[in-house]
Amino acid sequence: MNDRTNNSLWLRVFRRLVSRTVGWHIGRYLISIAILLLFWWGVSALVEYVKDRAFLPNPTRAIYEMWRLGPTLFRNFWVSAWRLVLAIVIALSLGYPLGLLIGHERRLDELVSPMIFIIYPIPQVAFILPLFLIFGLGNPVKVAIVASALFFQILVSARGAAKLIEFEHVTSVRSAGASWWQIYRHVVLPATLPSILTSLRVSVGLGMAFLFIAETTGSFDPYRGGLGSFIDSNIYSGAQAFAGIMAMALLGFSLYIVIDIIERIVCRWKYIGRKSS
Repeated sequence: MNDRTNNSLWLRVFRRLVSRTVGWHIGRYLISIAILLLFWWGVSALVEYVKDRAFLPNPTRAIYEMWRLGPTLFRNFWVSAWRLVLAIVIALSLGYPLGLLIGHERRLDELVSPMIFIIYPIPQVAFILPLFLIFGLGNPVKVAIVASALFFQILVSARGAAKLIEFEHVTSVRSAGASWWQIYRHVVLPATLPSILTSLRVSVGLGMAFLFIAETTGSFDPYRGGLGSFIDSNIYSGAQAFAGIMAMALLGFSLYIVIDIIERIVCRWKYIGRKSS
């Protein structure tokens, strides 16, 4: 009976803490959104006062256009979403393990790192034309443009995180009889996950920028849908263009939330003993 009572008590405490954490996060985001909308409203009013014309539509007009163009915007939202998510998955699947290998294996690092140092500083925009020549028009080239930009971002981050692992940690696990795979599984992977997830957050913004470029390039592309194409086709209609911009911001915000949830699941040790934030 006492055990059941204790379990029930702990369950109630856990639920209360979770509800407080969720409520605090929701409240914090709502306050941030309200501040941004007020700032947007003020800048819009200032521009209209100075220029005597509403070059920058206020948030009310943009939100109304989002509601009015809901079905069209929703369809373009999901087109951009799957392109961006697929590009992130491809870049992460290739760049993360390769970066770990290069950063952790000294001889491989000495061989490959000079190539990375030569290629990485080149603006990824320069690769857009060759990618169009290789993949042609359509969805594959749009995904390839975003994935190629994110690949080097994740590769360099993974390599740097792997090189920062203390040698003593690897030695202690190896002296206990761990295999090559077990070293990566129990030392290298957990030690680099926080850095990679931080890199993913940065990659979302970079990926959004390249997605916009990819979706607005190629006037004769039969697969020209997506938020970038929507914004480009409504560029002279300010409120409609800003409705697309807000939808793109919502896409990036959603991905940030997903990455934050993933981090709390796979990097639980970061939040043990910490207050909710």
